[in-house]
Amino acid sequence: MARSQRRISAGAPRGTLARPLDALVFLLPMIVFYEWASLTRQDRVIAFDLLQRFFELFGHVGMWAPGLAVIVILLATHVASGERWSVHWSRVGWMYVESVVLSLPLLLLNWTAPLAAIGVRFPPAVDQMALGIGAGIYEELVFRLILISGVLMIGVDLARRERRSVAVVAVVLSALAFAAHHHAPFGTEPFSAFRFVFRAVAGVYLAAIFWYRGYASAAGCHAAYNVALVGLGSVVS
Repeated sequence: MARSQRRISAGAPRGTLARPLDALVFLLPMIVFYEWASLTRQDRVIAFDLLQRFFELFGHVGMWAPGLAVIVILLATHVASGERWSVHWSRVGWMYVESVVLSLPLLLLNWTAPLAAIGVRFPPAVDQMALGIGAGIYEELVFRLILISGVLMIGVDLARRERRSVAVVAVVLSALAFAAHHHAPFGTEPFSAFRFVFRAVAGVYLAAIFWYRGYASAAGCHAAYNVALVGLGSVVS
């Protein structure tokens, strides 16, 4: 497995290609739920819309394109990894447990320094859950899988820079971009230094999960955190 990862990219995070078929099976119910809930909603995850706009540069695409992109990426990485076409169901089950456990530090951070919900009009719980799960899938896709992997490939594979220093730059950039995209011109929230720093710290934590555990674990942690916030009546982020 490690040999396959090195063949694809010397700069790829160590967890990126870990068990991609299991990751797909793990994420697929979340993708389907988000797509189903989106059929009756106007508001969508910002990262989802960014992906959709990107695909529209190549012609007309449906709202299903970002979800299909996740599926294609994981299938492609599975093929590249050389692993067998078999699902480890116990691993898939443990990924749900792992996601909940990994979300606890973020919930503790939110408890100690909560994002204010003043003036926020909450949609129905199902819509909130869908937005939270969608944020986990697509924000981790854009800001962790694509951005971090892209910076590493450019810095390590092309520019031949030292891997550790490039990794630090990639993590910081991804965390700052993740925090910034909630505000104008991409997001709708008015700028708040407190919220920006809060999300930047969360972004570094999610980047660490992505680096060591892979995209699916980061997405699952992010989604579990957001679903928990729905139950707590806090701001989904």
